[in-house]
Amino acid sequence: MGNPAVQIVAPLEAWLEDFRSTLEVFLDAYCVVDIAGKVVDFNLAFTELVGESHRKILKIGNFSDLVRLNSDVNPCINVMISEKALRLDEVLGSTKAYPDLKLIIGAVPVFSKSREVVGALITLRNVTAEAVLLSKYDEKKKDSVTDGLTTLYNKVYMEETITKSIKNSLRDTRPLTLVMCDIDHFKKVNDNHGHQAGDYVLKLVASTLKNMMRETDFAGRFGGEEFVVLLTNCGEQGAEIFAERFRKGIESSLFIFEGKRIPVTLSQGTATLNMAWQDGLNPDTLLTELIHQADTALYQAKNAGRNRVVQFKKP
Repeated sequence: MGNPAVQIVAPLEAWLEDFRSTLEVFLDAYCVVDIAGKVVDFNLAFTELVGESHRKILKIGNFSDLVRLNSDVNPCINVMISEKALRLDEVLGSTKAYPDLKLIIGAVPVFSKSREVVGALITLRNVTAEAVLLSKYDEKKKDSVTDGLTTLYNKVYMEETITKSIKNSLRDTRPLTLVMCDIDHFKKVNDNHGHQAGDYVLKLVASTLKNMMRETDFAGRFGGEEFVVLLTNCGEQGAEIFAERFRKGIESSLFIFEGKRIPVTLSQGTATLNMAWQDGLNPDTLLTELIHQADTALYQAKNAGRNRVVQFKKP
């Protein structure tokens, strides 16, 4: 579109005429500015982005007054001074139409036929809506793989993760240990203090667990009061150290709900992937076997008096 109300220097006007057909195919908002940063040409998407009419845009004039950026970089000035293309990813700013705006900005200098910089072409992609949608997607994805109460991973996700980790351990011949944890006498907590107290205990145990894990480990809630921890690149000795530290941490923690202290302890069973007995077994079978072994060790810990860690030993 031409802007007859704006005085444009001849070289810039000539460039606009030469590239008019190219500019018309732009789907993103764009504007062309002169060497003073004054907007001299733009498309309908630009008017929608800034929230001003065609006439008002021409009246306001300066790009920086139409699109206010929370950045020290001025795409108009910088691109014309450097005479090089510029790309700014996810720049925050605001316009009349979008008080909270997130943009991807591209800018290229405009040259006259004598190779003098006479302005700049600026493209603006509004990713504000995309960012909101992506955030909602991330939240939905997180909800699909985590337990709502404890924010630990759920059973399905943990089983998938353990299977993948088994494949990696077999490939790299690195140890891997599974720890099954169960809150002792949890039914009594619910019966004596109520289900809200039980939820409180579950959340505090989960929080303590997350604080004790390494970044490479995974923890999930397998259901009820049972948790599972995947310790990557960790053998029997390291697993015992972790499990004992976790057990002692829970035993020494204060669980106080509505002014009443609730005694909480953990029983745990650990099982380490043994490279000697894995030959011929696929990762899915190994997953089942590893869970069974950790569960067996947990059962032994409970039968031995609870509040202890038992490592699985193959007969």
